[in-house]
Amino acid sequence: MRKKILLITFLIILNAANAFALSVRVSVTNATKGGKLFNYPFELLAVEPDKYGGIRVLKTYEFRTDLSGIFQGEMDASAGKAIMGKINYRGVLYYSPLLHIKKEQDYYTLDFNVYEITDKADSVEISGRSITIAPYDDKTVIVYDSIIVENNSMFTYVGKYNEKLKTNQTLFIPLPAGYSLMKVQGIDQREIHPLSGGMVSQSEILPGESSIFLKYFVKSDIGVFDLSLYGEDNSPPVKSISLFFQNKEKWKAESSDLQHRGEREFKGSAPGIFNVWEGRELRRINFIVSAPSHQAFFNLWQASVLIALVMSVSGLFIMKGRIYRWNMRREKTRLERILTRLKVEADAEDLRGYYKSFLKVLEDRSREIEDRPGS
Repeated sequence: MRKKILLITFLIILNAANAFALSVRVSVTNATKGGKLFNYPFELLAVEPDKYGGIRVLKTYEFRTDLSGIFQGEMDASAGKAIMGKINYRGVLYYSPLLHIKKEQDYYTLDFNVYEITDKADSVEISGRSITIAPYDDKTVIVYDSIIVENNSMFTYVGKYNEKLKTNQTLFIPLPAGYSLMKVQGIDQREIHPLSGGMVSQSEILPGESSIFLKYFVKSDIGVFDLSLYGEDNSPPVKSISLFFQNKEKWKAESSDLQHRGEREFKGSAPGIFNVWEGRELRRINFIVSAPSHQAFFNLWQASVLIALVMSVSGLFIMKGRIYRWNMRREKTRLERILTRLKVEADAEDLRGYYKSFLKVLEDRSREIEDRPGS
């Protein structure tokens, strides 16, 4: 009886384990060369996606393709709600598409590609950029920035070493001066290098289209926000850019190199009615925003500047006379000491005739200082 109970328990556990064992077929193709990767290691991940588009890896399994470049086997996916493949090729990590686990399905196929690498950026471009600017208060604006990057080759671009920054660089993203980054999606936040006028990404750029999303804010104590973008001379131009500025009462925005295209309703991160500016093939973009406090005829900032200017000019005139009189007194005292020493030396050595011309110059200068008003 006891043996039967143990056997039944074992079968229940075995069946439970098999219930979560998925049959998986995986193939990895070198899309640059057009062939499979033979006898090559890779990983299968049991993951749990979240509502924000991220994933949490719950369990990792290591496998290897066979001599035909295919893997067929089973994996325990009881811990996750989806599976995906991961492989390191030429130092670059590649992931397969995410496959959600379905109760009625126990066989899954994962086919994904790897690529050879290059340091030539000829095929990399910024095909589109959309910037949404939402005033928060008179001293703060929040910016939602979406960038579309295209690699039109069959090679993964790994970038070049930037001697000036002492770091590897795949992409320079120009941002407004003084920005404060709040959120990054689409690139590894650990592989970005913040700069005052932008940021450098070290993340490899895979073939095809990828998106980068940034959220940041810019502050200004005077209510003037310079949201201009200055790209590097060798960076790819923005093929198409749209700037959406949220309509707020008495706020103003202007640009010297973008065309105003009227108003448009926006339903993204900051819904509302927005003024729209657009441009094409740009490396540098000029865009200035002014808060109502700056546009007032006579605001606190202007008053502070004016008061400081008046005080500086008044102080300069007051101190000018005092500094002049102090310098004259100091020079007169120094001359008197020199005259006394020369006369003593001349009398002691009987050199009155030799020092006569020197004494005359010094005495004339002393009388000139004495005769000056205010000295």
